[in-house]
Amino acid sequence: QRYYDDLKHVDITYMDYGVIPHRPWTINANALEGEEGRHESDGGRVVIEQRKRLGKGGFCWDAAFVLGEHVIANEEDWNVDTGRKGGASVLELGAGTGLCGIMVGKATKSQVTITDLPELEELMGDNVRRNFGPSEDAAAADNLSDEERSLITHLDGGKAKRTVTSRVLRWGVEEDYFPNNEDKQEEQTYDVIIGADIVASLYDPVALAQTLHALCGPTTKIYISSKSRLDKPHETFDAEMARLFDRVEKKVPPCSRLKNPNVFIIQAEGKRDIEC
Repeated sequence: QRYYDDLKHVDITYMDYGVIPHRPWTINANALEGEEGRHESDGGRVVIEQRKRLGKGGFCWDAAFVLGEHVIANEEDWNVDTGRKGGASVLELGAGTGLCGIMVGKATKSQVTITDLPELEELMGDNVRRNFGPSEDAAAADNLSDEERSLITHLDGGKAKRTVTSRVLRWGVEEDYFPNNEDKQEEQTYDVIIGADIVASLYDPVALAQTLHALCGPTTKIYISSKSRLDKPHETFDAEMARLFDRVEKKVPPCSRLKNPNVFIIQAEGKRDIEC
């Protein structure tokens, strides 16, 4: 890729990312269009719908793809023996289209939940169904054109390591954090929390850091991708994260085939027992 303009795809409705590799640096570029270069451990194919009318949350961003590949490539660091039947629990904040979390669900053995604001709930759900089912969609596929069918990846025989669900989660709204287990929040924390390009002037960086802290357990790992363009929000976010976590570090370059020079990864862990 020669150009790294995030708006280059705004007029495209469906983004076909091909097969999601488990080891991005080992796959042949041709594997996005065929079988050559694929590995047994790779995940399935991903197609994401964009909705321009939803604004920034309705687009696929470089930071989401980069974070997805980085998290997948580092699975050995975070997907340890958690005792959970379906693998590590992964939560994505500010998912938008769901690209990053859907990539992780395709290529790792994990339970992924993608979240965002209510206005993006329908788009997230549609993209989850497009890539993971349900299986009853197969019966209705007989009425689809070849082009329509090609955009529903769970019908093409492509595999997925695990599954993905979607729901609303508003930062700072505690009833959204653990909707299915309100009385046992400490047991309902997540093993991994991810977020792509969510440190921005549109959002409250302190509320974001405090939401991350509330959702974490003692061993939770956090991966946030960001772009080098917003100094003030990052300074505020970095300061609050340093207060709330023992270890916060910047990873450059990320482990991804997409070499956008502006994207970097923030990794954090070691939740401190302090009040927000």
